[in-house]
Amino acid sequence: MSDTVQGSYEKAIDLFGSGKPEEAIQALKNLIEKAPDFADAYESLGMIYYRQGQLEEAIAWTNKLVDLRPEYPMAHTNLSIFYMKKGMKERAEEEKAKAVVLNFSKPPVKK
Repeated sequence: MSDTVQGSYEKAIDLFGSGKPEEAIQALKNLIEKAPDFADAYESLGMIYYRQGQLEEAIAWTNKLVDLRPEYPMAHTNLSIFYMKKGMKERAEEEKAKAVVLNFSKPPVKK
């Protein structure tokens, strides 16, 4: 990952932290256009949309993250939260189960 990509990502997150969610969303989308494999941008978009109460957008962007990184447990955890918020309990439980399996399938960290 280039410093430019990381710097752009950090600026987008700062925008959100400064109470400018729409600008943060646009900055993250611009970043994804330039670096479509930068997973953190998809996760952040999903979370920003969730915090804005836009569950459909949150789910859509998090599903894009799952397409990009199916082995990433946090994407499934977030989807579980989003589906539960929508009242889709069965779908939420499916995503939670995927996250648990992925967490347990990781090799232990050696000290």
